[in-house]
Amino acid sequence: MTGPNGAGKSTLMSTIAGEIEPVEGEVRVSGTVDPAAPEGAGAVTFLADPSFFPDLTIGEHLEMTAHHVGVPADELRDSVERWQVADIESELPSRVSSGQRQRAYLALQLASAADVVVLDEPERHLDGDWVRRLGDALADVGAGGAAVVVATHSTHLAGRADRTVQL
Repeated sequence: MTGPNGAGKSTLMSTIAGEIEPVEGEVRVSGTVDPAAPEGAGAVTFLADPSFFPDLTIGEHLEMTAHHVGVPADELRDSVERWQVADIESELPSRVSSGQRQRAYLALQLASAADVVVLDEPERHLDGDWVRRLGDALADVGAGGAAVVVATHSTHLAGRADRTVQL
């Protein structure tokens, strides 16, 4: 999903994720699940602004995510290695750069993603190299069977998409 600021990309992403009700029509996951309904909780992973508990380190967030997805922390650590968060595990989110915080957020959220992943400008705070790596990671998520919907200003990410919608 591409378009200028104010075109409605974030509103559409929030609607797909079930955060806001559609003005008209309906949103369904797998044909039947309404992500806004209580039974649709967890049907969509929505990644927008990075969110962390301020008093927990990046490593503690990793361990909490591992517990949530039911895998050993070391296994999750191995699966997020591509995001290079090992060096910042002992840091509080407020003590790392915005790019490091974004990488840690993406790593942990994508590691526990639902079958539908909605991302609102995930490239923010990432340099060109990390945007390319993000494109690779999103392609892997899609290849694993998930539907990936991205609102972006990045020509690189838009160019990697199977389909692009211009608002």
